[in-house]
Amino acid sequence: MKDLQISRNRLLKALKSIKTTVNELLSVDTASGKTIQQLNRDAIRGLEKSLEQVEEKISEFIEQDEALKKKYDLVTSIKGVGKVLAITLLVYTQGFTKMEDGRKLACYCGVAPFEYRSGTSVFGKTGVSKFANKELKRILHLVSMNSIQYNGELKAYFKRKVAEGKPKMSVLNAVQNKLLHKIVAVVKRGTPYVEKLDKI
Repeated sequence: MKDLQISRNRLLKALKSIKTTVNELLSVDTASGKTIQQLNRDAIRGLEKSLEQVEEKISEFIEQDEALKKKYDLVTSIKGVGKVLAITLLVYTQGFTKMEDGRKLACYCGVAPFEYRSGTSVFGKTGVSKFANKELKRILHLVSMNSIQYNGELKAYFKRKVAEGKPKMSVLNAVQNKLLHKIVAVVKRGTPYVEKLDKI
C-alpha cells in the first residue's frame, strides 16, 4: 500500500504541475495558454485515469485485508476525516502499529504545540516542530478546514476559541491535534467515533 501511495503522490504532483503551468499561462497570454492546454489535454486525461486506477487498487488492497479495513472504517467514522487522511495515516503508522500515542503522532505530523526551552527557562511563545511529515501536515490542514464546517463538535470548539480571542491559525492547529487524538482513540478502542456535542 505504501508503494501505491507513493505512486498516487507522484501522479498528483505531475497533474498539479501541468495544470498550474497551463493556468498561469492562460492568465498572461490567453492564446498561448489555450494552445498549451490543448496540447496537454491527453496528458492530463492520462494522468487522471492513472490516478483513478491507483486509488481503486488502494481501495481493493484495504478491502482484502480485514484488520486494515476495520482500522480504515474506524478512522473514517470521524466526521470530516476522509479516505486520503485515513490511508496516509495507515501507511505512515504501518497500520497504527507504530506511533500509537496521540501526542507522538501529533508531533510527527507537526501539530503538537511545545514550549521553547533551555534548561528551566522558557523562551517566547509555544510552537510546533519543524521536523514533521510535511505530507501529513498538509493533508491534516485541509481536513481540519473541512472539519470546522461539518464536524459539529470541532465546529463549536473552533468558534468558541476564536470568540475568546485566540488566533484562527492557532485554533486550527489545535483542531488538527484533536483530530489525531480522536483517531488514535477510536483505533485503540475498536469502536466507531460518536460525536459528543456536550463535550466541547
